[in-house]
Amino acid sequence: MAVKYTEEQLNTIDKSILVQMFLQSQEQIGTLTTEVHSLNEKMQLLMEQLVLANRNRFGRSSEKMD
Repeated sequence: MAVKYTEEQLNTIDKSILVQMFLQSQEQIGTLTTEVHSLNEKMQLLMEQLVLANRNRFGRSSEKMD
């Protein structure tokens, strides 16, 4: 888990270290954003597959009598 700093702690940290921390945070946000988009796409595909499976299982043709 990421460390949470107080405002007082951040005020005592050297500026160059703060810049590095900020750049790392930006990179991590970019990575996580990409992962979220990928997972959303996968979830959408799974939801579409579920809808199709339910239609095949519970659709009108499933009630036809031979």
